[in-house]
Amino acid sequence: MSVFNLLTLPLQLAVMDVVVAILIVTGIAIVMGALILIVFHFFSVQGDTREEEIVELLPGVNCGGCGYSGCQAYAAALASEKDTDLSRCTAGGQETANSLAHYFGHAAAKFVPKMAIVHCQGSQDQVRVKYQYTGSMDCRTATELFGGPGSCAYGCLGYGDCYRACKYDAITIDNGLAHIHPEKCIACGACVKACPRHLIQIEPKYSDLYTVRCMNPEPGASVRQSCNIGCIGCGLCVKNCPSEAIHMEEKRAVIDVDKCTHCNRCYEVCPTKAIVKGL
Repeated sequence: MSVFNLLTLPLQLAVMDVVVAILIVTGIAIVMGALILIVFHFFSVQGDTREEEIVELLPGVNCGGCGYSGCQAYAAALASEKDTDLSRCTAGGQETANSLAHYFGHAAAKFVPKMAIVHCQGSQDQVRVKYQYTGSMDCRTATELFGGPGSCAYGCLGYGDCYRACKYDAITIDNGLAHIHPEKCIACGACVKACPRHLIQIEPKYSDLYTVRCMNPEPGASVRQSCNIGCIGCGLCVKNCPSEAIHMEEKRAVIDVDKCTHCNRCYEVCPTKAIVKGL
């Protein structure tokens, strides 16, 4: 063996050691990768696609009428079975309820159409003006200034917070009072959240719905001083209701729509016409 070979032998051995080490590490990596692929193939859990499938059945308007933030949230609740009510979608109505029922293999749920109702009739003709309001033309600001310019501190202010919140052009303001159009309203609840006086409620869209359109809880004498058409708490509707569908809450009559038989007695006896029949 030459002197050169003797001098380079340690280097050659070192290189061989590095190559062998690389080959060993590479081999281990290949074996481990193969094992991971095998384990993933045989033991992986397929992702739950139900949520996205349910989303496809919903109208996708994200109105919030179901009580959730949008269609995705409602779909997630149904997919996880945290919610089993298949008839919450107010925008999709009976068609969507039928589609969801078919998807889950249930009998079709009966969908009851709903809409928003303004529980006030206090137009400019019915209430008196306390002062001339010149501030920001929105209800939330106006009600903070001495309870608003109208004589009723519980009535509609008419500055259109609900109108601006509605995406479906279902609300108009006429003579200082908000009006909701049944044919356009999908009961999304945006106007309910927008009203600072909580005058708007979601009710069944019955053509012969009976509602007390007043939220003033004060005694009758005070109501008469502020509005010509408010509920004065006389109790005649309660006494004359044969189905016990009406009760008093803070001197104000409230009708239970689930008990109401639409007999018309309350409407006939109400002395101030605070009870309205129909939408």
